[in-house]
Amino acid sequence: LIALAEYKFGTAKECPNAMVVNIGWGVGLGMILNGKMYRGNEGFAGEFSHIPIFTNNKMCSCGKFGCLETEASLVVMVNKAIQGLRTGGSTSLRLHGIENMPLKEAAYAILAEAQRGDRFVIELLGEIGYSIGRGIAILVHILNPATIILSGRGSIAGRVWLAPVQKALNEHCIPRIAEKISIEVSTIGNGAELVGAAALVMENVEATMIYKTLRSKKLERKEIAA
Repeated sequence: LIALAEYKFGTAKECPNAMVVNIGWGVGLGMILNGKMYRGNEGFAGEFSHIPIFTNNKMCSCGKFGCLETEASLVVMVNKAIQGLRTGGSTSLRLHGIENMPLKEAAYAILAEAQRGDRFVIELLGEIGYSIGRGIAILVHILNPATIILSGRGSIAGRVWLAPVQKALNEHCIPRIAEKISIEVSTIGNGAELVGAAALVMENVEATMIYKTLRSKKLERKEIAA
């Protein structure tokens, strides 16, 4: 839905080959290939979170070990922020405030500090962004997209994500493949999935109307022939 929103109304509009990365509780992926949404054989394409690229012995929510999600998600961000505060990290965040908040509120509080230029948070997002970039580098070699869009809840932090993702691509991609790729932060932001849901309804209504029109014309031709 997020990729559909970006393709219809956002940064990926009129871009025939784009990857939309959803930075959320996991790391999702929507792919636009040759001007069409790519959903895979059974609709499961884009399980980006579960690319096994780390040897950290951390269990993922899928039950496997070392998945991208274990080092790069908003859940990881909140947990690392709490750990950093416990060891005396210098930041305007307050340990007890973050610890006592529901996960969603804690994540938004941390992302808000990134917008204010909090060094502790920016460094934290830099680590996570670099991990996301490592995952993206794999996809770049396979799909050769024109644009990478960072979307979802995490995009609230804005351009903070761009430098670490670009650094990872510089270090892990063949330059000739990656040099013309643009990396953008979503202009739709946190509400992308809602916009995508509306776009999906619109797509289905349009497809139904076309089907009914074609069916009506087919019946008319049969009546004339009879």
